[in-house]
Amino acid sequence: MTDLSTPSRPIAGRVALVTGGGTGIGAAITCRLADLGAIVVIAQSTGERAAAAVESLSSTGRVLSGVGGDLASADACAAVVRTTLDRHGRIDILVNNAAVTGPAAIGPLLDFTDGHLDRVVDVNLKAAFRCSREAARDMSTRGSGVIVNITSVGAYAAQQQATAYVATKAALLGLTKGLAFELAPNGIRVVGVAPGDVDVTSSTRPASDGRILADPWGRRTPLGRRGTPDDVAAVVAFLVSDEAAFITGETVVVDGGWLAY
Repeated sequence: MTDLSTPSRPIAGRVALVTGGGTGIGAAITCRLADLGAIVVIAQSTGERAAAAVESLSSTGRVLSGVGGDLASADACAAVVRTTLDRHGRIDILVNNAAVTGPAAIGPLLDFTDGHLDRVVDVNLKAAFRCSREAARDMSTRGSGVIVNITSVGAYAAQQQATAYVATKAALLGLTKGLAFELAPNGIRVVGVAPGDVDVTSSTRPASDGRILADPWGRRTPLGRRGTPDDVAAVVAFLVSDEAAFITGETVVVDGGWLAY
């Protein structure tokens, strides 16, 4: 591939597949990578949602497209990777961001059904494994590529009534290390990012000094505010760049110091 990068667009021309890339943290990652020159494919659960995400995130200079597929299915994981390859001929960056969160992933252990458990494991863990496997087939033929797994501080600290969720997020730490070790000889780096409390609605009230206050999360976080999707996206952008060429198998915590509390 011809190097199209410039200082302001360091990943220009590289193809990125971002699962769950249409909302929240995923949308911020999509926009950040596209603004840095990447060609970004957004994978959402349906084609309609993918198309809506492309429309809402489109801006001058961004090259975006969408693909639909319920990543709880092995066939869908293979299909979103294949569609990306059919469109662009390569995958340079894979961001495994899709996840079951919120009420669908949280509940008392004694009431948590096998159906709920299967859904959380299938999307949060198996989809990352499957998409990584399929993307790595292409990356390995070219001897380069970066895979980013979006996990959570929940991988390090238990959360009330979130046993299934934190178990899958902790599993991503092991997946990141295992993939990094196995794929390093193929020129593929694998890294993780673990966000803390992130305000995906951007509805918190700025303090007089510009900090974003939250109750109780902001008061517990040493830096005094909740995170933003852009805080996470900035770290992802660094990790997929050539500036991070000697980083693999590591997960970066982006939590404002929350785990240090």
